[in-house]
Amino acid sequence: MMLLGVPVLAAAFLLVEAGLEHLREPKYLARAAGTGLATARAIAVVELLIGAPSAAAVIFGFAELRWALAAQTAIYLAFAAHLWWRHHRGDQSDCGCNRMGTQVGPGGIARAVVLSVATLVATALYPAAALPGGGVAVLLVGCALVLAFLLYTLPAAVDGRVA
Repeated sequence: MMLLGVPVLAAAFLLVEAGLEHLREPKYLARAAGTGLATARAIAVVELLIGAPSAAAVIFGFAELRWALAAQTAIYLAFAAHLWWRHHRGDQSDCGCNRMGTQVGPGGIARAVVLSVATLVATALYPAAALPGGGVAVLLVGCALVLAFLLYTLPAAVDGRVA
């Protein structure tokens, strides 16, 4: 079960990175989501308020933070639904996932769905998905960081960048 913690932790790291990017430059998210800058900043804060405690829940096994895993499930599910709806309507503009200007497409949708499902399973099995202590935890956190980077670039690699 501890291996389930790696993609869930990667998803939390991805939320933290997205939140930081969206706080630094909210105009990209605002344009992609069709909202104002204040709403984009609010979304960024929510990403951070979910991602950081989710990471702590997986790394440290704090039972009090199980809510963050449930919230992470919900935010990725909502994002998947939003991307699917835009893709269904034929909108292939910037998804707002990151500053790379990635098109809305199957890669971004699949990433959001898989991370939502993985986090849902981890929430249901928690604390079994928490990382063990010691050197193994360091290795698994490293794996999660690498996976988060790969997941960050996945939509651009699969769906392409906006022209």
